[in-house]
Amino acid sequence: MSDIFEITDPVDKKSFDIKSENKHLLINKVNFSGRELSGTKIAILGVGAEKGLTLVRKSLYGLYCGHEVGISDLGNIAQSKIDKLKEIIKALSDKNICTIIIGNSVDILPVCIEALAEKKSISASAVYPAVVGSEFTDSLINNKFRNLFDFNFLAYQTYLSDPETLNMLSSCYFETLRLGKFREDNRIYEPALRDSDIFSLDMASVRKPEIADSLYSGLNGLYSEEVCLIARHAGISDRLKIANIFCHDKVEKDGQKNALIAQIVWHIVDGIANRANEIMLNNVNGIKKILINLEKPTEQLVFYYSDITNRWWMEIREDSEKNPLIISCTENDYKTACRRDVPLRWIWYQQKLAEKN
Repeated sequence: MSDIFEITDPVDKKSFDIKSENKHLLINKVNFSGRELSGTKIAILGVGAEKGLTLVRKSLYGLYCGHEVGISDLGNIAQSKIDKLKEIIKALSDKNICTIIIGNSVDILPVCIEALAEKKSISASAVYPAVVGSEFTDSLINNKFRNLFDFNFLAYQTYLSDPETLNMLSSCYFETLRLGKFREDNRIYEPALRDSDIFSLDMASVRKPEIADSLYSGLNGLYSEEVCLIARHAGISDRLKIANIFCHDKVEKDGQKNALIAQIVWHIVDGIANRANEIMLNNVNGIKKILINLEKPTEQLVFYYSDITNRWWMEIREDSEKNPLIISCTENDYKTACRRDVPLRWIWYQQKLAEKN
């Protein structure tokens, strides 16, 4: 792990000019040593221009937090050393440390996926304002990332997105959920985020009136409260290993964007602190297994429900000889099955498994 500290440039706690000794301020809960990871569960890492990252941290570390989570700030990695980012993320993931990356480059996302290449199957979710043809979407469509089972594009805006690209992603069983779906039900993204190892957020997804100092946000998009809710859903996932928050422009002044990025990071941390450790459903108290018989006697759907978190899961079974795939779902999926209908999410994953095998 010492190689990490040779790559990154540590930050000076004094540079944030927060003098309060209040034990609940984040600045007094974070390890800034840059040489020690003992007890660390969350690592914060900056990528890119130091001045903007310092301003984001100043906003972040002035916030209050009632949890003892185990946070270390590893400092910054210069753009010239970006090729080393993958090995840092991998080393932290191997230590079961969740990495929160703050940067100004969309190119970090493929690096995050490749950092988890040794894992058999991973899932990722990205909050983007637009889905268009790009080197990254081409990589998804052409199955460049061999161990990437799921990728979800969340909160995209239809009039900014290329219909052909959306159709091609859908044909490859990558989920695309537009912003309007979130407005209809603000928990619609939660199952996808709960199953994600990687969460990536483009700050251009936030509407410009919320962050007036942004050069890339549009008039429409997520409200600040909504993006923080999404961030918390990502953090509370037992699977999350990497969170990547990025903006295309370099923030060189103390504006709304810095404060909002800080609050987004806070909500990820709060989610991590409130995890219920329900990833192994059969070994957790408070989990109920519910069987639903459909019209045909041979057809049966299996659901799981948590009395603790009110969350739902369902089984997708390829054949009787293999262990079933358990995916996160909503209460509406369960209610659909109770009406003797097959949930669309179940059908989607059944087809996805058949296509991949």
